[in-house]
Amino acid sequence: MTILLFALWGSLVALNILDGHSTWKVLRPKHLNREKNPLARWIFSRLGVVWGIVVSELLWIGFITCVFFLLLRGSNPLALKILLGLLALGNLIFLALVINNYLVWHKIRKRDSQDGD
Repeated sequence: MTILLFALWGSLVALNILDGHSTWKVLRPKHLNREKNPLARWIFSRLGVVWGIVVSELLWIGFITCVFFLLLRGSNPLALKILLGLLALGNLIFLALVINNYLVWHKIRKRDSQDGD
């Protein structure tokens, strides 16, 4: 079970990195209005898109990592099951976010290339 937990944690971290990349693709060069999350939009407007993404992702990955190791540390069977559920849910949510971001980016690229013709 520990290997599965670490694999899910690692994939969640990877998906968060992809979320940052895909968010950057959608928002660049200066399209904060495309960001649907008002908190993220506020952070990006204060720090800029690149630094806002870096700070947001580092905070989120740090939070995920803290929760992961706190629940893993005790090796309580219930805590491990909760951790497994949280990691699985987090992976599904971030997979959906990343897929959506890349689909939006693809539509933007397609629209921009048609406008250039």
